[in-house]
Amino acid sequence: MNGEEGMHGHDDDYLWERKGAADPEVARLERLLGAYAHADAPRRARYARSAGAGRRPRHRWRIGLAAAAVLAACTFGLSLWYQQRLQWEAGRPWRIVSQQGDVRIDGREADARASLGLDDLLETGAGTVARLRAAGIGEIAIGEESRLRLVETRTGRHRVRLQQGSLWARVWAPPGQFGVGVPGADVFDLGCEFLLQIDAQGNGSLDVRSGWVQIETRRREVLVPQGARVHLHADGDAGTPHATDASAAFVAALDAIDARDGDVDVDGDEVRRLISASRPRDAIALLSLLQAYPQLGEGPLFERMVQVLPDVPASRTAWNADRDAQLNAWRHALPYPRIKRWWMQWPDAFPGGSGKLEAWLRGSARG
Repeated sequence: MNGEEGMHGHDDDYLWERKGAADPEVARLERLLGAYAHADAPRRARYARSAGAGRRPRHRWRIGLAAAAVLAACTFGLSLWYQQRLQWEAGRPWRIVSQQGDVRIDGREADARASLGLDDLLETGAGTVARLRAAGIGEIAIGEESRLRLVETRTGRHRVRLQQGSLWARVWAPPGQFGVGVPGADVFDLGCEFLLQIDAQGNGSLDVRSGWVQIETRRREVLVPQGARVHLHADGDAGTPHATDASAAFVAALDAIDARDGDVDVDGDEVRRLISASRPRDAIALLSLLQAYPQLGEGPLFERMVQVLPDVPASRTAWNADRDAQLNAWRHALPYPRIKRWWMQWPDAFPGGSGKLEAWLRGSARG
């Protein structure tokens, strides 16, 4: 799947302009809310009977009309705000909203009015944190000893490249509008908040704090959900996503399996150690392994997957008959938000951050 085509669609046209196909979640909400239009019908019938057949209702249609007008006005205003937020003139600089420590743009010291222009290189020194508005769709923060370049910015497409250091991003926009290039991979926001760290050799990690992130490497695409982490490698590959609180033993076994580059013994020592250290919360890693290395479905990893998601019907026969269907059934059972719910992650539209984030941005360069 092409990263850009796979992440863009016409679901948002229906949400804001009532054009095209409705996202399943939007359709579900319409069905649920539509029921309330008739919720007071029995009460109205009782009122009519008690008041007499010849008595007219007390202008309830006026209340309904007023409510509809207010709803229409709110929807129109929200749509205008949404459209204005996404509009961005091609090449328009990104504003630096705060900085602590030594910040330089193309070698020049950045002052309080500084901004990051197209192709400009932003560099930070030790103990430094800089925050920028990511066009009109969100905010990013750059940690100490980092190098970041703005490579493209226009309506619908904003790209930066993190050459080294740490980056925090919080974005509220349709999937794929914001992306970060790192050595050997591209990281695409799917409506989320994430932390990204890259060392001087080009190795690093990605932590997703809300929503989902898609990683495209030279070899494959990896989807990383909220609460998961993935290791990035300078050679152009990414590891298998795992829960951020996974045990050291589980992560070590997972890394050992990834290091075998697909030549995995389905009943080997690494697989056995992984299963022994796994918990139900580690289902994302087990599922990702089965997708990346289908031969593992012939060994004990399949039985462990059945154990950690017991409510999903699964059998070896079903696996052999239609592997994709079984993977999808497990995937839908994972306790993560759906990718296309970006517009419901409305808190991400507002500035964020915390003391823990600041500490991470200052300390990530030292590992």
